[in-house]
Amino acid sequence: MNFPSELLPFELRLLADALLVAGCLVALYCAPWRALRRNAMEHVLGAALVSLLLLWSFHAGVSPGLGFHFLGVTVLTLMFGWALALLGTVVIGIGMALFARLDWAALAATILLIGVLPVLVSHGIQRLVTQRLPANPFIYIFLCGFFGAILSALCAVMAVVVTLVALDVYPFERIAREYLPFLPLYLFPEGLMNGMLTAVFVGMKPEWLRSFDESRYFRS
Repeated sequence: MNFPSELLPFELRLLADALLVAGCLVALYCAPWRALRRNAMEHVLGAALVSLLLLWSFHAGVSPGLGFHFLGVTVLTLMFGWALALLGTVVIGIGMALFARLDWAALAATILLIGVLPVLVSHGIQRLVTQRLPANPFIYIFLCGFFGAILSALCAVMAVVVTLVALDVYPFERIAREYLPFLPLYLFPEGLMNGMLTAVFVGMKPEWLRSFDESRYFRS
């Protein structure tokens, strides 16, 4: 899911740049910097970003702009909150561009669709689960980790498809024939990876999950 710049008009790339800068400014203001330092989580955040940078380096593509790679941003959002996760995807995107794995000219558009959007979807699901459903750790793991990752990745893929079809880059018939049949093979492993990591952290390192309140979920 890497947009070559030639697929996107200049005006759209400029709009994406403006939206990403605005999102980063909001995230910088809302990010829990004091809590990050207080809990000595800087090294955990750094390790998570390096791990995701390596994960994003592996991808399979069908055509330019149409590809799959594991995102892993759902567990990042559960660990650090939406603001730090959003900023983290920007850092990862810049790292990918430095290694020539993403196109600099279309970097903002790519990050918005495969980074910012899934982060916000994951955050929204986590908020709904926390506010509307019983405080059960298994509900948290399945809905926030497993299902949240599947839905956020699906939203990213659909956003890419809609963008390419709207720009008349590919006809929908071609995408439906060559790209979408592989979607289940991508979504289930994405959900499984995030769900398993969430389960491991709940069981062994619940303090690493900013969205997981131990006193609420483990009270007798």
